[in-house]
Amino acid sequence: MDNYKLEPLTDFERKFATENHNLVYDFLHRHGYSLEKYYDVAIFGFLKAVQIYNRREDLREKYAFSFISQQYMRAEIGNHRRTETAKKRKPSGTLISLDAEYAEMENLYNYIGATGGKSPESEMMAMEQITEMLSSLSDTQRKIAVLKVDGYNNREIYSALEIKPSTYYVEIKRIKNVLKEMIG
Repeated sequence: MDNYKLEPLTDFERKFATENHNLVYDFLHRHGYSLEKYYDVAIFGFLKAVQIYNRREDLREKYAFSFISQQYMRAEIGNHRRTETAKKRKPSGTLISLDAEYAEMENLYNYIGATGGKSPESEMMAMEQITEMLSSLSDTQRKIAVLKVDGYNNREIYSALEIKPSTYYVEIKRIKNVLKEMIG
């Protein structure tokens, strides 16, 4: 359910979604979700259910559409709530720099703890190590490292970067190998 990419609806799927749209309101009302807060989240689960239900004959034979749509809306809201309540995120007041390379280095630099109480020489050496580490990573690997430091979990990272989980784990291995080579 999680990795399904929503595609443009066919004419038949649009008509089917329109005819069954009341299921979204029923679901939100029955589970006590605020329409204002969760409609925009649940509708994506509903639309995924419309596509999957109409494209997979095995589902149509086994289950009613109302059941499939409830499962997808529940999963979509669950993923949304899990993301919203993650405690590892940066505070919302954090400014994001448009200078990506500097922002990545500064973030890693602060995370590793190179500042505070160290001599200027130590801080400069730490900054050079971080710069060297980032320069030895590919763009994808650098993005993965930065998102990891920001507290995102594996699923959130490969979803945000729109890469397959298998590709993600291969890149994680490569990052670890690069770091092992640098450390010793």
